[in-house]
Parts: sequence; C-alpha cells; structure tokens
Amino acid sequence: MKIGIIGCGAIGSFLSIILNRSGHEITIIEKTKGCKKQKVIVENIGEEEIKVCNYKEIKGQKFDYLIFAVKAYDLEKSIKIARKYINSDYALSTQNGLYSLEKLEKYYKSGSMIIYYGLNKIKKCHSIFNGGSKLIIGCKNRDCREEFKNLAIKDVKTELVDNIEPYRWEKVIVNSAINPVASLYLKKNGFILENKNAYNLSLHIANESKKIASLFKISLASDPIIELKNTIKFTYNNYNSTIQDLCSNKRKTELDYINLALYKIARKIGYQAKYNYFAYKSVMVMKDLLKENNRLCDSILNG
Repeated sequence: MKIGIIGCGAIGSFLSIILNRSGHEITIIEKTKGCKKQKVIVENIGEEEIKVCNYKEIKGQKFDYLIFAVKAYDLEKSIKIARKYINSDYALSTQNGLYSLEKLEKYYKSGSMIIYYGLNKIKKCHSIFNGGSKLIIGCKNRDCREEFKNLAIKDVKTELVDNIEPYRWEKVIVNSAINPVASLYLKKNGFILENKNAYNLSLHIANESKKIASLFKISLASDPIIELKNTIKFTYNNYNSTIQDLCSNKRKTELDYINLALYKIARKIGYQAKYNYFAYKSVMVMKDLLKENNRLCDSILNG
C-alpha cells in the first residue's frame, strides 16, 4: 500500500517505521526542502531510511491511505493543505480526544487509529518509545474493516473493529485522567500510581468522564478504570503529550480536545463536569507558570 503520513513528530516517526517494516511504501509529508530519503529514528524501536517530502513535491500523487499524525489543534490546517496537494479517498486520524474524526469525515472515508503507546518527540523525525500495548483502527458507527484491511502492520498488536466509538471514548476517558494530573506534577505517567493524591484525583476525573460517556449512551469496550491503570503501567516512563506541549510553549494543548471538550458537551445536556473543568483550568495555570519559568522543564526537554 502507498501510505502518506502527515507529520514526523512522535507519532509520525513511530508509524512510519512500523509501516515501512510491514512492507508498505511510505512517504512522510513535512515542511522540508524537496524530497529525499531521510533517517527516521525511534529509540527502543530502531531506525529506517524513509522518503520525506514537502507538499509541492508530491502534488497530484495518489495515496491509498493518508494518516494525519499531527496534533489535534493543527489538524484543520493540515486537512486544508492536504486536500490542495494530495489525492486520497481514505484517511485516519491519530489525535487524542474528540472532534478530530468528525473533521476528517467531511472530506474522506475516515477512521481513527487509537494509539496505546507512549512516545516522546526529541526532534523532527526522532522520538523515543516508552512502552505501550496496541493500536485500534475503525470508523465511527459503521463497519469499515474491509476498507482498511490492507493496512497490515507487523510486529505490533493491531485490532480492526466494527465501530471505533467505544474505543475512542475509552481513550478519551483514560487521557482525561492521565494527561492533566501528570502535567500538574510535570512527572511521567507512572507517578500517578506512586502518589496517593495524584491517583485519587485521576480516579475522580476518570469516573466523571465515564459518567459523561454513559449520558451519551456510549457502550464502552471495557472498564475504563481498569484500562486507566493498565495504560499507566504500560506507559510508566512516558511524559504525556500535554506535558510535551506545555514544555514546548505551545499555544494550545490537547486538553482542549479532551477535558475541555468533555466539559462543553456535558454542559449542553445539563451535566456539570466539575473535575474535568478543574483539571483543564489547573493545567492552564501551569502553562502560565511555565511561561515565566521554563527551567522547570529542563529535565524533560533534555531527556
């Protein structure tokens, strides 16, 4: 299969290597000069020579699948540029949280790739793998397994499911409880299991997020509280994506699409998601603090 991966951050570099090793023809689409083979590195996984091109160099090319491996807050802009330069009928979102799949569905036969792996970006096309368990691929409220069956991935546990919604919501619940809590401490995910206060706050958020899912009649694939504990264990040594955004002084964090999104959709049906709102606002305070003193991030940014 000819696959285009938009973005060469933590997720893009990881997917490019495992898909390349699975026999697919991979092109990473990035802001770069020209089009050339480039070394892509994921520490603890390995490295591969993969073609990296800018949009203009591949204008008009047809891809079997497009994978948008960008942050949720960059997705809309990436879709707009991709539609101008690239031909593809099928696309996958890899973003954490809500809204991303819905944006892709306007233009492509789309699904989500739920990624239960801990990955930290070191620099462009160079990241580090910190453990994890699986990939899940599927579409919202429809069975698209036939459409994505050729997206074979070797050496990584991958599930094609008949409806991604239970899994997408499960991941939202898990991330709503891990990302803000670990970010408040600027600690790796495993710290939540080590600290009683952090763990209790994480459980309160997870249970509230689970309640929101039930209000929207989402039938979850498994108990998200159990999945929360398992995810923390599998990604024990990982700094989550929110910490990476905070320490890189990003304008937004993915919590806009996780905790804040949960709070907003719950409010529409009269439910006050107080823990999610507290988690979001607390991390925004941390964001302001780090603008004043980014040295708190030195150990994170320097590995």
